[in-house]
Amino acid sequence: MRRRRKKDWDLFFEELKEILVKLEIDYRETSRIKSKGALCSVRGKRVLIVNRRLDSEDKADLLRRETAGEDMEALYLKPEIREYLEER
Repeated sequence: MRRRRKKDWDLFFEELKEILVKLEIDYRETSRIKSKGALCSVRGKRVLIVNRRLDSEDKADLLRRETAGEDMEALYLKPEIREYLEER
């Protein structure tokens, strides 16, 4: 994966979050947790909870890690996004 600047990571992460919509996973940021975050179930809905203090690169890594078991073969993903997710 090519190196990105902070601004590039911010834009890239926004594109990555679109995957969550396709997977029917809600996204929430909070500063109330001490960990980086995790995919969990809240009132029967899947939610990716992320520590607000993380930078976009760390948030992207968390999203990639937590969605690793999801079936994305049928989803249309930009080649750059698919490549990033397959780096697992």
